[in-house]
Amino acid sequence: MAEKMEGAKAVSLAFRIVALALSVAAAVVMGTASQLIIINSGRGTVVSYSDYSALVYFVVGSVISVVCGALALYLFVVHRGGGSLAVSLLDTAALAVLFSASGAALASRRCFVDGADTFSWRTGTAAAIGVCAAAAVWVAALTRETPRGGFSLGMGSGGGGSCAGGGGGSACKHGCPSPQC
Repeated sequence: MAEKMEGAKAVSLAFRIVALALSVAAAVVMGTASQLIIINSGRGTVVSYSDYSALVYFVVGSVISVVCGALALYLFVVHRGGGSLAVSLLDTAALAVLFSASGAALASRRCFVDGADTFSWRTGTAAAIGVCAAAAVWVAALTRETPRGGFSLGMGSGGGGSCAGGGGGSACKHGCPSPQC
């Protein structure tokens, strides 16, 4: 059981690092998104992420996710992958911000001016990276405490299962609350 627990913690750690990297990448891709568009009169105008509040929200949300992810990663390492309420709350905040910001960025793509194809592609790519970052946070949160290779929400100490026999006392070798199983 200890090997499975350590394996789950290693998977969670790996996905936390991936989520952190993807969040940074999403913010950078969106933050550098701009395109020069030539209008019929021959004049050019630059379209940037800062022209759209949903895209600014995406960049700010990605940065917030990076901060939450870095704090969660630090606490995860300090507590040796143990169950900390702070890690769960940080994971939840990162998920909420990433999913909502990515949804806002994808929805705003319909508002872009004509001819902003490259800009639209970059914002869509950034939003897709944001969704992947959210998925990585989700997997990291689910695998944080999985003593039997199954999924948990990471809020408790894991374990569970059914055992024959009741009673209190110390846990058995399977993680059940009963030493008689």
